[in-house]
Amino acid sequence: MLKQLFYFSSFVTFVFLFSFQVGVTSCTKTKTIIDTVVKTKIDTVIQTKTDTLQEKDTSLTAAILTANSWKLQEIRALSGSNYIFYVRGGSNNTQSFDNEFITFHSNNTGTYQDNTGTQSSFTWNFTDASNKKLVWLWNLPSPVTITWENISYDDGALRYTEYFTQFGVSVLSSAIRIPK
Repeated sequence: MLKQLFYFSSFVTFVFLFSFQVGVTSCTKTKTIIDTVVKTKIDTVIQTKTDTLQEKDTSLTAAILTANSWKLQEIRALSGSNYIFYVRGGSNNTQSFDNEFITFHSNNTGTYQDNTGTQSSFTWNFTDASNKKLVWLWNLPSPVTITWENISYDDGALRYTEYFTQFGVSVLSSAIRIPK
């Protein structure tokens, strides 16, 4: 029996090894080559814009200044320690200038009408050749010298910085006036 067991186990071993050899196959590796193409495209666009519209400021002249009466469109001022703000048609105005206007005459005189309709006279002069500074002397019981600086005229409006002292109170403002 031992002999039979030996043969049987030899037979099983032989079958096992034989099937192992038969069951194991060699494989061949297929080499896959992936061809990658890198394409570089450079697209350069250069765009040059040329602005051919050149806006030239219109110099303020005596003829422009005296052609109309001028009403306030907007003013921002510091009068002493009080702030004044007005925009024509605005709802947050601190003071009304709806009826106020100024008229410059070609003989260097003028008329100022305040908001209540009271009129007073003044004399005026440009103080430099570029007409960017104007001084007018307001003929009140206590005359007041008012200076407009940095005057410009564009889009039909006068823009300037104004300063003066009246009754010991200094006023500094920036204003825009339009034809009345």
